[in-house]
Amino acid sequence: MESSFWQVNDDYIKSLNMLSKKLRFAQVDPLLNASKALKDIKQELERLRKKALSKVSAYVIGIFSSMRKPGTNIQILQQNLLQKYRYLVLFLKEHGIETYNDVCAAYVDKMNKVLSEDFRVYLESLESLKLDIGVSTDVIGYDANVLDLIPRGREQLRNHHFMFSLGERSNILKEIDQPGLVPCISEANSLKYPYEVIFRSLQKLLMDTASSEYIFIKAFFREESMFYQVFEGPFAVIDENMKLTLANSHDAICLMLMICITKKHQEYELCFLW
Repeated sequence: MESSFWQVNDDYIKSLNMLSKKLRFAQVDPLLNASKALKDIKQELERLRKKALSKVSAYVIGIFSSMRKPGTNIQILQQNLLQKYRYLVLFLKEHGIETYNDVCAAYVDKMNKVLSEDFRVYLESLESLKLDIGVSTDVIGYDANVLDLIPRGREQLRNHHFMFSLGERSNILKEIDQPGLVPCISEANSLKYPYEVIFRSLQKLLMDTASSEYIFIKAFFREESMFYQVFEGPFAVIDENMKLTLANSHDAICLMLMICITKKHQEYELCFLW
């Protein structure tokens, strides 16, 4: 096992499986437990178990760490983990539950940070694509004593034509399942969008990311609770952005469309589950 560890291949998995069977046999057979033969090898089995736990956990956590490298395709990496290294996690869970929990915690920590940063960067990129439609001075009940939250310098960017007219903005509900915005392409073409377009794009990314992550965690770890732990960070990033955006929004049509988009996505998810 020593020589094959750094190349986790079929031979190493077979060796690990053999060790697992011996450990399992020694644990469940009462006659063997009482035998002198087991006493002679029990210490060696325990040494091999601890060594395997240490090396397997270090190897798997090392793979998790690579997820934070720029340009890493996380979904491909996850598929590789699922296809090649699923047994490593099963071994940890059966023969070293504390080590297994440490590995789970390491995955949650890494993915929480990776996804939180990904959504933060995406939201910042989307912000530059937003078409300002109305401010507090455009609606009834504006208090002149309250400081306008949108700087006067952006006055010329606002589009009042869309503020009280649904028009073609309702088309967003027909494009509910279309791919999300790619900020660099939109910026290159000097495109601006009403906020509901940005909101749909954000929700689309969140749904796709969450679905992929849930499927992986369920298949690889079989620990559903890890999914919610992984997304605590991303949800916090999105929630903070939404609170700031909604607090400064005076576009009633946008708010109505956001509600409709959310409902459409909920219906889509229910159909997917069925």
